[in-house]
Formats: sequence, structure tokens, C-alpha cells
Amino acid sequence: MRENQNRTFHIQGIAWNKRNEYTPIHSDKCSSLTDINVRVKEEAEGWGDSYVFEMENMSKETRRLKVFFLIEWLACKEDGVGVLSLSKDTFWNYSGRRVAITNIVSCAESVKKTIYPLNLKGLKLWKKSLSKGSLYYYPITNGLNMMVYMLDFSFKPFEVKQGKVYAIEGEMEEEVANLSDRIKNGLAFPGEK
Repeated sequence: MRENQNRTFHIQGIAWNKRNEYTPIHSDKCSSLTDINVRVKEEAEGWGDSYVFEMENMSKETRRLKVFFLIEWLACKEDGVGVLSLSKDTFWNYSGRRVAITNIVSCAESVKKTIYPLNLKGLKLWKKSLSKGSLYYYPITNGLNMMVYMLDFSFKPFEVKQGKVYAIEGEMEEEVANLSDRIKNGLAFPGEK
């Protein structure tokens, strides 16, 4: 990942396969692991950060790919609270007078999410997730945390799929939620105004 002093979030994608092998999706090893070529573009915006990805099946066969996206809100402190939304693919984080929301737009067959504390228990759960390719449900946590999306993709030969993970920081929950909805709608319906 590139280093940027203006980043508010740290976002990382990790590809995983059934042989319990995994690698960052932006590394050269990813395509040899999966036969899927991945291009990533990270952006720091005034409102937060985004991680745009495009994946292309380079083989003549149908391929499956499971990808974990990890998001850490860098401004979160020990007094923070992280909660996953039950109705949407969003996470909410509260720390001091700041609020953050994380969301994803993708064409994955399934999206699962969890939030792990950044302590020994959370790191053990993350290690189990990587070894088994599944998430352990953890809906709320206090203090520093790591938000995790798990996306399951199925690719036809030479098929291309795109998506975006984005995270927004602000002071008012309603403004952050409205901006998130506008971004998600703009990504889902790019031709409409």
C-alpha cells in the first residue's frame, strides 16, 4: 500500500482460496494464486478514503475468489465504539466527537461482515478467519477495532468485476450517512443524476 499522510483509514484487500492460501490483492502473487488479475486504486478524499478494485478472470475456466477487506479507522481511540449495521453493508464507528461509516459496493455473490477488536482476542479471531476462509460474527466492540468484509465472487471465463470500499469520517451522524448514501447510489447507478 502507498503511504499517504492525509489518510483517515487504512484499507487492505486479501485474496483467499480453498487451499488456505492468501495474499494481498495488490501484490503480483495474487494472479498466480487465483488466475485472477486485480487492479487497485486507493484514493484519499476530503471526506475519507476509498479502495477501488477491478478483477478479471484470466483463464478459460470458471473461477471463484474470496476476498477479505480490512478497514481500520486511524482516528479511533480507546473510547471508541464500533457497530455493524444489521440491515446494510455498513459499519458505524464513534470516537469522541467524531463518527465514521464504512460501506461497500460490489457485484459479489455474497457479502458478510464482522468487526474485531484490535486486541489479542480479535487477532486470534482474524487468524481463524484467514485459516478457514470464514468470518466469526462479532457485532459490536469497544476501543480500537478492525472492520472486515468477506466477499465471495464467481467469475465466468474472462469476466471482469468491479467494486469499491469507502470510508467516511465526520462530526454529524446524519451528514455522514447522507454522504454515504449519495456515494453508494452514484456507484450503483453511475449514469443517473
